[in-house]
Amino acid sequence: MLEHIASAAAYGMVLADLANPKACLPPGFSSPVSTALGWVKALGLVVAIVALIRIGVHVLRQQGDGVPDRDDTFDKLINWVVGIFIVAGALAFMSALGLSIAESC
Repeated sequence: MLEHIASAAAYGMVLADLANPKACLPPGFSSPVSTALGWVKALGLVVAIVALIRIGVHVLRQQGDGVPDRDDTFDKLINWVVGIFIVAGALAFMSALGLSIAESC
């Protein structure tokens, strides 16, 4: 008998969480779509920041070398541009859907 009551209580708690999906989301997120786009935006920012750090380290390491390695620097700049496009795409989708573009992850 007690097992029935415990399972019914657990089932009711699950239904309560599904009835209010906003309670399941982290603070700052309002829907699963904005959550996914917020994570895409964060991933793009990480790609862009890592690419900028790699560019800076590469430039510092080749000083005094006298031979600039343009191909490698260009590849790192392309990574940075790709990161920026990821962020811009996520922001464009979020604003097109009427979501807040200031949401964080």
